[in-house]
Amino acid sequence: MIRKHSPVTTLKQDRSLSAHEIEIVTWMLAHASESLGHLANTTKTLRVGGRCSCGCPSVDFEIGGQNLPNQPLVEASGQTTDGIDVGLVLWGRADAVTGLEFYEMDRPIRSLPVVETLRSC
Repeated sequence: MIRKHSPVTTLKQDRSLSAHEIEIVTWMLAHASESLGHLANTTKTLRVGGRCSCGCPSVDFEIGGQNLPNQPLVEASGQTTDGIDVGLVLWGRADAVTGLEFYEMDRPIRSLPVVETLRSC
């Protein structure tokens, strides 16, 4: 029997970022290859507008925040407390951070990476 996987979609959510999410976004902005310092003061006012339906911790700060016309601003890698390797992409535009994507590198992820393990790509 062949199982069909449900398409990955964005589930609506309305909440403030967790302290851990703010730390990750702040770290990524500080380690960007180009200056994104003008976006650093926006992290505390960001709100999650949606989350990934697959169960990973990816979030959109604007609906469709990981789709065009937005683009990857910063890429990094890290590890969860379980030692699972994680890829990260901070999405946005010149005037806004619009999404934070986490993707698996070897095993499915369900938790955020530890900030001290983050490395720029």
